Amino acid sequence: MSVSPLNILFLPRWYPHRYDPMPGLFIQRQAEALASVHQVVVLYVHPDADCPSEFEIDYAIENGVTAVRVYYKIPEIILPGIFQVLNLTSFYRAHKRGLEVVGDFTPDIIHSHILTREAIMGYLMSRRYHVPHVISEHWSRYFPENGTYKGILRKLITRYVVGKAAAVIAVSEVLKQAMLSSHLINENYFVVPNVVDPPHLIEPHDERPDILKQFLHVSCFDNRSKNISGLLEAIFELSKRRSDFRCLLVGEGPDLESMKQLAMELGVLEKTVFFVGLKEDKDLASLYDEADFTVLSSRYETFGTVIVESLACGTPVISTPVGIAPEVINDKNGILVPAEDILALTEAIDHMLDRRNSFDRDAIKATIQERYSPQSIGSQLSEIYSQIKDNV
Repeated sequence: MSVSPLNILFLPRWYPHRYDPMPGLFIQRQAEALASVHQVVVLYVHPDADCPSEFEIDYAIENGVTAVRVYYKIPEIILPGIFQVLNLTSFYRAHKRGLEVVGDFTPDIIHSHILTREAIMGYLMSRRYHVPHVISEHWSRYFPENGTYKGILRKLITRYVVGKAAAVIAVSEVLKQAMLSSHLINENYFVVPNVVDPPHLIEPHDERPDILKQFLHVSCFDNRSKNISGLLEAIFELSKRRSDFRCLLVGEGPDLESMKQLAMELGVLEKTVFFVGLKEDKDLASLYDEADFTVLSSRYETFGTVIVESLACGTPVISTPVGIAPEVINDKNGILVPAEDILALTEAIDHMLDRRNSFDRDAIKATIQERYSPQSIGSQLSEIYSQIKDNV
């Protein structure tokens, strides 16, 4: 499809910044995917207690994307109510300062990422420029297991801005359904997954020697969502039957130490369970390639990047039916198990260990890599922009 270049203004709640390069990487990748065709400006604002002045602005061109990061000084806490008003005022003014830096850029589309505050800004800017407003949601708060979507005023405002948007995009069908169940209604709902740049920049092993079997768990170590404790209990149960395997837990996060403690209490630490820390790029690619399969034991996910990364490396996946898992996992590339069912997870791992050599890893790669490429996601977003522009 031929696409006319547009000026796209991204307003993300999460985006890589000077204190942390990780938040919102998936949004950054979407912006970069669009930049090959469109002019994309990202305006990101960040509260900063150490800001030397009222506002500090970083301007950069990153992989074809104009990124304007506005850091604003957090107001002093006098009274909670006054602080909230002052903080919202600073938040609003930070966006205005960012627009001034952008200069003569006039957007054709305002694209907010993550409700609710940025969507309010997107709504206001769409009225200012008389252009369509698109909302993308990536947050898991609408799932009952998360339980953080609260407050009557928040819900009313969120419903309003969602209803007024020209289109709403969820990163998975399960997230879309969770949003609809939360009465976030819009006539134009779309599902567009995240860009996943699979870590496959290594030469794969031609042969998989019959040595100790190995599988991975990769996560941010938030036990409430990832249910790492459930995985450790399943491994403990499995270790009573067999000892021909090991599980590598990859990543860092708030519950890392408590999960190490649990593994030690279960007697599996440094026996069948090994914590290897955060791995990225080629190091992570090597682990996926060397693994017989990956396990995702989450209670909820909005997307499930680990699933795509693993499959894109040809590595099968055991997963609970969260995020995109029900859409992509089948008997040719993995197993789906009910969430929080330790017995079912134990049986699935046991079964996968015995059939680890029965998967066609090249076929798994072929079915997944193109679907989540920057070109594919950029094309899907461009088509949505064209549709809503035509309907204005």
